[in-house]
Amino acid sequence: MRPSRLAALPLLFLIVTACGSTTPSASSAPTATAPPPTPVGASPTPAGQSPGGSPAAGEPTGVGYWLRMTTSQAIPPLDRFGLPPTSIITADGQYLVQGIVPAIFPGPLVIPMFARQVSDEGQAEIIQWARDLGLLDGQTDFTGDNALPGGITGRIELTVDGSLVSLTGVPDLPTSGSPEPGSPEAFSELWRRVSTLPESLPGALGPETEYTPVAYALLVGPPPRPEAGMTAHLMDWPLEVALGSFGQPVAEGYRCGLVEGADAATLAPSLNEANQLTQWVQDPDTSATFGLTVQIIVPGEDPCAEVFGA
Repeated sequence: MRPSRLAALPLLFLIVTACGSTTPSASSAPTATAPPPTPVGASPTPAGQSPGGSPAAGEPTGVGYWLRMTTSQAIPPLDRFGLPPTSIITADGQYLVQGIVPAIFPGPLVIPMFARQVSDEGQAEIIQWARDLGLLDGQTDFTGDNALPGGITGRIELTVDGSLVSLTGVPDLPTSGSPEPGSPEAFSELWRRVSTLPESLPGALGPETEYTPVAYALLVGPPPRPEAGMTAHLMDWPLEVALGSFGQPVAEGYRCGLVEGADAATLAPSLNEANQLTQWVQDPDTSATFGLTVQIIVPGEDPCAEVFGA
């Protein structure tokens, strides 16, 4: 029987992801209100989305997320790459969370994802939260004086009235649940509600199902070193593109790129079989091996560009 999910708080995601990374050490009742003007920083409506932000029936979703919450921190890019979004709701309304894996080493290379469908009413409630908290009145930066050197900052991307609005702030400020609208604490309150959506929106989420990834971001680097008494786990790289030329160089000995569509479906079985110590070989007859750090992504996400600028 699969264990229950952890709340999607930034610290817990950091812990879970750290367990799944193979990068060497060096290496959250609507009231009727008139919609405000489009905030500064909003981007055009993603292709295939209706004015309410949901995918238009029968059309492609374009950017693959309706809401996305990410964190940034002053840590080396190679260590930051494996950190997934704190929360994400896909363009078709699936609220994605990472699964729980046994605390053993080596653990799986890719932590499974699970999804719960958010109803249209639930999505409308999230937008109303943002309006009631004063986050959709034109201001986009809510950090105030709370950004500390080396501390965590958060970014909320939310589709509102057909545009993807980007808000920044500090996600872990204490809040009363009813902070002053437009304040740094209001940003943190929205972050808290969305990151604990099953508790803050009871009845608006469907049952949990396993999520089938449609794309991956891969960081290719040196092979992981086997721990004392453990044998290296060798696996063949199943794609035609050579690991040595995959993606773009992002650091000495490292390359980053995306795997999508049919290639993602081909790669998935091997990734699911691999663990943190897996060494990947392009050809069993050669001695060159590689290590992978893997992040499940949805269309529109590009961790290579976000982390490395590649």
